[in-house]
Amino acid sequence: MSGVSASHLVIFIASIVVAAGVAGTLVTQVDRVSTSIADQSEDVEEQIGTDVRIVSDTGTPESIYDGTENVLTLYVKNTGETELRTDRDTVDVLIEGQFNTPANVTRVGEDTVQWPPGSVVEITVEGVEITGDTRATVAINGNEDTIRFSV
Repeated sequence: MSGVSASHLVIFIASIVVAAGVAGTLVTQVDRVSTSIADQSEDVEEQIGTDVRIVSDTGTPESIYDGTENVLTLYVKNTGETELRTDRDTVDVLIEGQFNTPANVTRVGEDTVQWPPGSVVEITVEGVEITGDTRATVAINGNEDTIRFSV
């Protein structure tokens, strides 16, 4: 009888050890998934809070494109709830579907890298040749706005 009890005790202890190992693995994996979900939700929150509008005057295309210098100038307003940065790396400009790196992104009336809601930045793209009807798109944090103008 004592032989059966000893073998049951060994099996019980082995089961507890295996269960503890499985539980430890599950806790680690659940923590990783939780962290991943939190990171993704922060990115989505930033994307939802970001909204921009191009406020350049399409009625006067010469204020948008300087054909002698081949410079495109767009004025973009932060209409979202998130403060943005005026880094060139955070702003994408597409002219007729072609990616162009902005030469400058500067806040109008301020010398700061902060771009709070309600404020406007001037984005300049140098070395672009534009003729006729043109479409320009500005994208920031997955949000974009497009204008059409004719030169």
